[in-house]
Amino acid sequence: MQALFSIYAVTILAASVLGAALAGLGTQLAARDRAMQTLCISQGAMLGVLLGLGIFDFMADLALVSSGAPFVLGLVLAAATSYVSERLAASGGSSNNTHFAALFAVLLACGYLISALFPMLESHMSQKYFGDLATLSRSESYATLAVGLVLLPSAIVFRRQITRDSFAIAILGAPQKSTKWGNLFAVGSLIVLCFCIQTVGFLFTIACLFIPTSVLSFGGKSGLTRHIVSCAMVGGLATALGFILSLVFSHLPTVPTIIAVMTLAAGLFTKPWNKS
Repeated sequence: MQALFSIYAVTILAASVLGAALAGLGTQLAARDRAMQTLCISQGAMLGVLLGLGIFDFMADLALVSSGAPFVLGLVLAAATSYVSERLAASGGSSNNTHFAALFAVLLACGYLISALFPMLESHMSQKYFGDLATLSRSESYATLAVGLVLLPSAIVFRRQITRDSFAIAILGAPQKSTKWGNLFAVGSLIVLCFCIQTVGFLFTIACLFIPTSVLSFGGKSGLTRHIVSCAMVGGLATALGFILSLVFSHLPTVPTIIAVMTLAAGLFTKPWNKS
């Protein structure tokens, strides 16, 4: 067992740091009321990743497409999805959630169509949806750790600017304006989402983004800073514990175990704040 932990030490650390960073990012996205839109953008990113993998595999003999194609196409389609979702939201008619749900259904169908065009992508599609952190390569683990280590300090250093922009509607009741920090946050979020979809998968990404902030919101008013820190703690600790449990009990799937632990941990975290 000790040998097993030594093999996965870097991966556990990387996943835990990224889980904490995503949980912190999720508080900002939730404050902007972007949860449903983020689902669509993540699905668009996964569609691009699948398309890139299919093109790369098809053209590999010609050596015309690099291994960065999935990430680039994922980023392009995520940006396109973001633009389309913004236009749909501005068009009126049905509610934003209705527009986003319809867009998500279209993107999901497109993903399955691509997997039908490239049959070799069926296993990739399952992996990108459900993820398996235990299968991350050494280089992917280090890249994941690097992204998490950049994202976490950035969220701390620029906390006031990002928080002021994110919580403008909730606190001031003012319409959200396009600001420098708002644009930087939007671009940074797209890049992070695309990277996470390609490496750790759709389910882990969405769970870390929204489970901590959603469950901890039932704990009452605890202050924005405390809420962000609590979400990051839950995301990081639950990822580490869930990962370790899946290694100890090999029949447990990694990501679903992490999500179960995360939900339970977030629920337990709400009690201290209810008493304060």
